[in-house]
Amino acid sequence: MTDNGEVHFVLRAEGCIHSSDVRHVSCSSGVLLTASRDNTAMILPEQPPNDTIKSGLVLVGHTAFVNFVTFHPFMTLLDGESCIVTGSNDKHVALWNPVTTALEAVLDGHAHGVCCGVVMLPNSGDIVTGDWGGMCIVFDSTTGGVKQNYTGHKTAVRAVAQLPGTSSVVSASGDKTIHQWDVETGATLSVFVGHEDVVQCICAMSATRFATGGNDATIMIWDTETGTTPLRLLTAHDSLIYALCYCPTRQLLFSASEDRSLKVWQGGVLDLASSNTQTESVVIQSINHPCVVWSVCFTSTGDIVTGGSDGVVRMWTADDEMMASVEKLQTLEAAVAAQTIDVKVLTVAGIDTASMLSVADLRFRKGTHQGERLIARTEAGTIEVYAWNCGRWDKVGTVVEGPQGQAFTGAAQPREKKYLNGVPHDYIFDVDVNGKMLKLSYDKGQSIFEAAQNFINENRTLVSQSHREEIQNFILNNVDPRDIQPGTGTANAVTGAGNHASASASAAVGGGGGEPVFSEYAREAAALQQAGVSTTPTWGEALRNMETVGASRSDVAFSGYAREGLLLEQEAARRAGAPPATAEEANRSIVRWNNHKRFTSYNAAGAKKKIDELTGNTRLSALVERVVTAAEGEPNSALLDDIAALYHELPEASRFPALDLLSHLLAVTVRPFGWLQLLLSDDGNGGDAPNARAFFEECIQNLPHVPDVEALVTTRLFAHVIAALDKPPPGAKLTADQLALILAMLTKAPQSLLQTKNGNVKTAICALLQNAAVLLAGDPVVLGKDGASDATRGVMRLLAQLLLFESISSSHTRDLVATVMTLMLSDGSGKDIQTSVVAVEVGRNTLAHTLRALKAGPEPHCREAAIKLLHCLDDAELQ
Repeated sequence: MTDNGEVHFVLRAEGCIHSSDVRHVSCSSGVLLTASRDNTAMILPEQPPNDTIKSGLVLVGHTAFVNFVTFHPFMTLLDGESCIVTGSNDKHVALWNPVTTALEAVLDGHAHGVCCGVVMLPNSGDIVTGDWGGMCIVFDSTTGGVKQNYTGHKTAVRAVAQLPGTSSVVSASGDKTIHQWDVETGATLSVFVGHEDVVQCICAMSATRFATGGNDATIMIWDTETGTTPLRLLTAHDSLIYALCYCPTRQLLFSASEDRSLKVWQGGVLDLASSNTQTESVVIQSINHPCVVWSVCFTSTGDIVTGGSDGVVRMWTADDEMMASVEKLQTLEAAVAAQTIDVKVLTVAGIDTASMLSVADLRFRKGTHQGERLIARTEAGTIEVYAWNCGRWDKVGTVVEGPQGQAFTGAAQPREKKYLNGVPHDYIFDVDVNGKMLKLSYDKGQSIFEAAQNFINENRTLVSQSHREEIQNFILNNVDPRDIQPGTGTANAVTGAGNHASASASAAVGGGGGEPVFSEYAREAAALQQAGVSTTPTWGEALRNMETVGASRSDVAFSGYAREGLLLEQEAARRAGAPPATAEEANRSIVRWNNHKRFTSYNAAGAKKKIDELTGNTRLSALVERVVTAAEGEPNSALLDDIAALYHELPEASRFPALDLLSHLLAVTVRPFGWLQLLLSDDGNGGDAPNARAFFEECIQNLPHVPDVEALVTTRLFAHVIAALDKPPPGAKLTADQLALILAMLTKAPQSLLQTKNGNVKTAICALLQNAAVLLAGDPVVLGKDGASDATRGVMRLLAQLLLFESISSSHTRDLVATVMTLMLSDGSGKDIQTSVVAVEVGRNTLAHTLRALKAGPEPHCREAAIKLLHCLDDAELQ
């Protein structure tokens, strides 16, 4: 807060908590949520304890960029419990437990990546989402099913917001329009037109008023009671506006932009208590960032949070007492000043540097408004960018040019050619289309229409004709105007668009029409048939015909037939990478498991050699023979002590020989429960052995970070621990601590390996879940009634996640489906009734979509099993 009472924000805390761009931030109910292009979301406390924001609970499971994250206070589907809602380019909307981070449910219905979402509060709690294909879906908070589809937009829905206290949402789209529609009926109420380019973001200010921002670098304020034209147009940004948020308590609007600034707006139409809409809204502060600012939200205390392209989350406060340390402030200021800005972004190419204002002369010039930017020449002849901020000029970067980013001086520089597929081009841009990075090329003097069409032809599966205008605008905004072909009717567009060029190398193209709706193969075949051709060639024949006339696979005019053939080849290659089903497996129907899976083969000689190499201690390697012979004898703590000693003697991340010894002992012994009981005893294993809980918790904690070989033997060990619990002596029960440890092995451990690509590790995970299912479907008295129910829920949720990520043709899918059948389908003995009831309850919320996909898929035995499981769910809508 300034001396005159005006709000002024300073850095409070920051932290680099993601490995890629922080795409979305939101605050609610005391938690700060972040979503990232590293495919994860995160839960953090809203109030950091100091000026460093540290990583919180991580939500792992999505397989593509996570585009939004929000808090749901009462999801009826989850018995009224709160949850975290995320949407991703993998087309899934996921619901997560905010305490355990477990995946509670997956809501499916989108055919394209999910861009945005909002929870309808305080009434229905339904979830409204928008996708790259232009579809909005209303998910029912009670059933999780699709309640309403809205198809009014022509291209991607970039943002949605609820008008508070109403059943209306407003949605912003790549088609340059904003729609107000009713979530209960799906009816369009109004269409707002005014933006000249993609509308990127939207925020509600009241039940009737809202703000939008877009690629045209403008903010527009609208009111549903005054018509479909904007009340006010706000201009201050130099590039795309990615996010807006309105703080009603302070009556401030915040805008985040690709120009690497967050602007704070006040007055005029932003003052909801005033009826005067003619007063100008002004920027009272421009907060410079060393990165593109993707998202912004405010906290319950009025602080501001931003997410950037550098993976950093920053919190800003108006309370000077909460300000970050001087060192942090200086580091941020230095980072902002040190960044480089491409000359094309500033559109100053060819400017006369001799007559430019010098840096030394800046002290004699006062800025006209907050955030005003100008360029100035240094004594060395380089050009720097300065921004007017709170009465002074702050350096916000140095102007560079060319592929090597050399300092821009105004002198003409020869352009270095870039190569794409061996062909030289003047420009090659990295373009983000629905989360996939593509290459867009352009050559000096080339028609922008030709360049755009070439890009569409080369990427037909991701880009459609509806994107052509946006691609043309992208070229106009990012190519030196002197290199645009003259006489194409683009002069005005160049002049008008030049001030809003994209600064990011990964600019987003694609109001997001996403994948083409119609198969190129089918379209071309239909055209031939309409022309009177009785038979149409296969894509393979078309490919040979094209090659006969000298066309190559990289030819931009390549036949639609052959293009689809290439896609089929790529899909075949992808499937070939998955573990193939053997002939025996392919002919075997999928049935319930009856037995545990144990990994009994063991290379004793190799194990001794490895232990000798890692420890240099032959006494320790002698353990191998002792374990092999002890399998027939009575359990004894001395052997477990020595295995524990070996574990701690081995280097970190190379402890797998000790884990493998313990795993082998449990796999082959004739008294597995006895060994396990001794291993889990509360006083450790005797001697110097660690407490079992601490030992196993360390193994679970290390799983995400160890090499594949250690992850493999650890997961096998856990599988053998679960198998050892079967058929215990009469009266044997686990303590509460031991039960918690077993549940962690079944849920937390495999959760950290969900995205592994290692086939052997996947096999071990399948074995762990198989053994759990056999135990739970038998008589899991050792777990107790509540423990068995908790284990069943955890295993079912994991199975739902694994089936989402695994190829239908993979042998692992067959094993996972068999495990689902073991839990859900009763064997008729009556012992597994409780397990079956709990499994079906969880399956209704998490497996319906996957089972429908299996039922419609190419694998006959998966289809057969899916039909049985859908019938078991006993829901007519799923059939």
